[in-house]
Amino acid sequence: MKKIFIKCIEIFTESINYIIISYALSNMAMFFKTNLLYILFFASEIWVTGNYLKNIFSITKIKLVSVVFLIICFIIHISMIYFTGYISGTIIPFSE
Repeated sequence: MKKIFIKCIEIFTESINYIIISYALSNMAMFFKTNLLYILFFASEIWVTGNYLKNIFSITKIKLVSVVFLIICFIIHISMIYFTGYISGTIIPFSE
């Protein structure tokens, strides 16, 4: 029972981290959509997705469950972007 609880906590923590990091990377990718840095943030988002899938698979040992968690988290991530929007701003240099 204790092992299952620990695994649930690990999955929850990994999922929250994935959603927050993906949201931040999506914001940065949208912010730099007219710049070459877009490629860097988009590639980082793909890497984070693969890393999340690998981590969840190492916890659950079942590929289908890992993919289902990824799909659920991805839907939450896209919903956050759709309903909350992305953060817009301007780049301000450190010294003026």
